[in-house]
Amino acid sequence: MSTNEFAAFEALDLAPIKMKLMHVESGEGWSALRADAVETEYRRFLFLMKKYPDAEASPTVDVDTFWHYHILDTMKYAQDCEAVFGYFLHHYPYVGIGVDAVEGAQVQAGERMRMIYEAEFGAEPAANDANAFWTLPAQPGKAANAAYAWCSSPNKPGAAASAAYAWCSSPNKPREAASAAYAWCSSPNKPGEAANVAYAWCSSPNRPGEAANAAHAWCSSPNRPREAANAAYAWCSSPGKPREAANPAYAWCSSPGVPSQAA
Repeated sequence: MSTNEFAAFEALDLAPIKMKLMHVESGEGWSALRADAVETEYRRFLFLMKKYPDAEASPTVDVDTFWHYHILDTMKYAQDCEAVFGYFLHHYPYVGIGVDAVEGAQVQAGERMRMIYEAEFGAEPAANDANAFWTLPAQPGKAANAAYAWCSSPNKPGAAASAAYAWCSSPNKPREAASAAYAWCSSPNKPGEAANVAYAWCSSPNRPGEAANAAHAWCSSPNRPREAANAAYAWCSSPGKPREAANPAYAWCSSPGVPSQAA
């Protein structure tokens, strides 16, 4: 892949799509970090679709979700397709399902994507769900299956898309998932205080009133509370390599066994 080949895809303005994906009420509630990471992979996906139009390759779950939201902005999607493809890139959502489905078609399409991705970018997709923390620990190969995503209840994998069993809800009150009163960000013993930063889990457990004080925030090093703003001791860095915090190869968002795939 040359810089010139990728220039048109890099020029796409995908900020509105990310904004929608990060919106809690009407989108997916993604973090900015996740949206940025998937945006990078989505641009690469579009590039591959242009260069390998007959590959019949399928993207990862997150990239597919990004694609769906791009398509929802019909006017923008049509304009962007014209700009980078010269035609409308259609989405066929029935691979592997229906009466005419071919067994293993989804797996084969995913494998084709991996092959052409490696051919162009020299590695597996950085946002490859198979090595991401949100897959089931014992079943990394199930990553593309939403039924095993960590956002679902461990004991109810088929309920992944159901807010009633989402991990963001109270374990003992699954149907209160959308209720801030029982959200995990509130104090376990004070559910009604969910919106009160004094009891938010991001504050120090023993210093609830210090929630807004970076010195006691959980994102700081446990033994160095006043180093909260220091990337060298941030929890997102590798425990054994504190000064590698800014290095995605050691970030906790990467797979423990695949550190170089953090980005």
